[in-house]
Amino acid sequence: MSSLRGSAAVVIPLSLQERLIKMAVELHDHTAKLSYHPDFCYEDGSIILLVEETTAFKVHKSILCQHSSVFRDMLSLPLKTSGNDLAVVASVTGGESEPVTPIPVVSLAQDEVPAIAGVLKAIYDNRFFDKYLPNLMTEQDEETYLRLLSTMMPIARKYDFESVLGGCIEALRRVAPVMLPDLMKRLETLQNFVAEPEKRTSIILMTLKLADMFDLTEFFPALFYQIIAFHTPEDIYNLPGLSWKDKARCAMGIAELRMEQEDALRCHFPPSGDCTKLVRTEEGWIRPLCNKRPSLSAKLKRSKRVFVFERLEFEKESNVVHCRDCTSRYATEYERNQMRIWSSLPKIFHLSKSWEDLLQGRLE
Repeated sequence: MSSLRGSAAVVIPLSLQERLIKMAVELHDHTAKLSYHPDFCYEDGSIILLVEETTAFKVHKSILCQHSSVFRDMLSLPLKTSGNDLAVVASVTGGESEPVTPIPVVSLAQDEVPAIAGVLKAIYDNRFFDKYLPNLMTEQDEETYLRLLSTMMPIARKYDFESVLGGCIEALRRVAPVMLPDLMKRLETLQNFVAEPEKRTSIILMTLKLADMFDLTEFFPALFYQIIAFHTPEDIYNLPGLSWKDKARCAMGIAELRMEQEDALRCHFPPSGDCTKLVRTEEGWIRPLCNKRPSLSAKLKRSKRVFVFERLEFEKESNVVHCRDCTSRYATEYERNQMRIWSSLPKIFHLSKSWEDLLQGRLE
C-alpha cells in the first residue's frame, strides 16, 4: 500500500502536462512577437500600453493623465505589476538576461496601433495640429489626411482626450468650412487640385461620414453644397455612400438653389438707366448699356450645375458692356445675395430653420 501511495503522489496526469506545456509555449510565442513602437519608447516611461497584443507604447503616466480623464481615473488606482507584465517588459527589452524594471502594462485589446499612435503624437507634439496635419494634407493627399482623423477621433472620444478631439474637429473644418469665404476657397481647391471626380466624391463622403458620426451638424450645409456643386441629380441618385434621406435633401437643395442663383443674377439688379460714362473697348470709346441687367441668367438656366457660391467675374461673364462703377455695383449686389443665400442654407437643405437652430442641434 505504501508503494501505491508513493507512486500516486508523483504521477501527474498526462493531459495536465500537455496543458502546462501548451500554456508555456503560447506565452513564449506571445511575448516573442512584441515590440516597442518606434516613436514611443521613452527610457523614463512609467507605463506600457499594449495594443493589438503585438505593439507596446512605453509612455508617461503623467502626460496621459494630463490629457485624458479616463486614464486619470484609471491610473489614480494603485496598479499592481503581475508576472505577465514582467514577461511583456522582458520580451520588448531583449530578454530576461537584462534587468527588468517593473512597469504596469495596460492592455488596449480593442484599439488599433495607428489610432493610438496618432493620438499620442497629438499630445506629445504641440505642433501636431498646426504643422504636422497641414503638411500631411499638402505633401500626401486629403484621403490620407481624413483617414488619420477617422482613426484618431474615435479614440479621442473613447478615452476623453478632449484637446485631441477638439483639434481634430478644427482640422476637419479645413475640408468642411462653416464660413462662406472658406467654402468658396474650398470649392476652388476641389475644382483645381482634385482632378479625379471619383477621388473628389470619396473625399466629400468621407468628411460627411465623420461629421455624421460625431454629430457635427454645423458641417452638413457646406458638405451638401459640395456634393451638389460637383454632381448632377442623376449622379447623386446613384451615389452608394449617401443615405436616401441625404439624397432627398440634396435634390431639394438643387431645386431651390437653381432658383436662388437665377434670381440673384437677374432679378436683384435694378437697371440704373442714368449712367452716361464712356467705356474704352477694342472698337474705341462707346456708351455702355448699364441700363440693362447682366445677362447671365440665360446661361445659368441652361446649366445643370449649381454654382451660386462660386466667384464670378462680371466683365468676362456678361455679354453686355458695363462701366467700371456699374460692374462693381453688380458684383457687390451679387456678393450680398450670396451671403443671403448662405444664411438660409440650412433651411434650403431642410436641415434646420436657421444656422442658430442647427448649431444648437435642432434638426428637422
